[in-house]
Amino acid sequence: MGRRKHLVPETAEKFQSGHIFPYSESHYELESSFELCKQGFYKHSLFALRCVLELGIIGVYFDKDDKAHIEIQGWLRSEDPTPRFRKILTELFNYKNFSEFNAKFNIKEQIENMYSLISNHIHTRGYHFSSRKQCGSNANYFNESAFLNYINLMERITKDVVILMLLKYPIGMQELPIFDKFGLNFPAGGFLDEFSYIPVMNILDAKTKETLLDISNRDPDAIGMRDAILAMPDLTEEQIEQMMDEEEKLFESKETKA
Repeated sequence: MGRRKHLVPETAEKFQSGHIFPYSESHYELESSFELCKQGFYKHSLFALRCVLELGIIGVYFDKDDKAHIEIQGWLRSEDPTPRFRKILTELFNYKNFSEFNAKFNIKEQIENMYSLISNHIHTRGYHFSSRKQCGSNANYFNESAFLNYINLMERITKDVVILMLLKYPIGMQELPIFDKFGLNFPAGGFLDEFSYIPVMNILDAKTKETLLDISNRDPDAIGMRDAILAMPDLTEEQIEQMMDEEEKLFESKETKA
């Protein structure tokens, strides 16, 4: 069906503004990173992994005041330089949800330390951080310790980017029956549907989920949207079947034109 089901809001004001670009590029870098790792290019896989972290945080940073569709334009057009990582991270943690979470988990320092660690590999801080050390050879061979190190860093970075997004968009912590309420006509963005919610929650440990949910339950916008959706009537089976028929006709029409 190819419809967007991402957490980042896709309002009429923001539609096609490019505010989604950092996240789509971050996802591309994650795929590239894993492919490089599988081929034994461990150092270069970490380079792409650092891009995953940087782009994920840049996306949240540009929308910190809900104006990403405006704030991102200079950077998106390659006119403005990429914001400095530590500077934007510090700015983000001046905001309420971020500072509250950080007071319990010290996530800002953890992210900074992880960024420094990966940067040591990127800038080849001596033999220990070299490609030869990672592969255990001067050729690209599978190395179990390097592979496991990559997996550990990938999991940590993915989790941290997800946490920052949930702090910016706390509605994501609310388990919502999106399909029951919207069927195939679900919102283009701004929510996690039932299928996206489960894998996102699986990334997070119990204490993190508890804290994020508490923040979400005290956020007026998140609660307002949650209550409004829950108050909507469920679609009937006939309505859902009609949507499916219309979707199939649209798909067949596109195939015929192609």
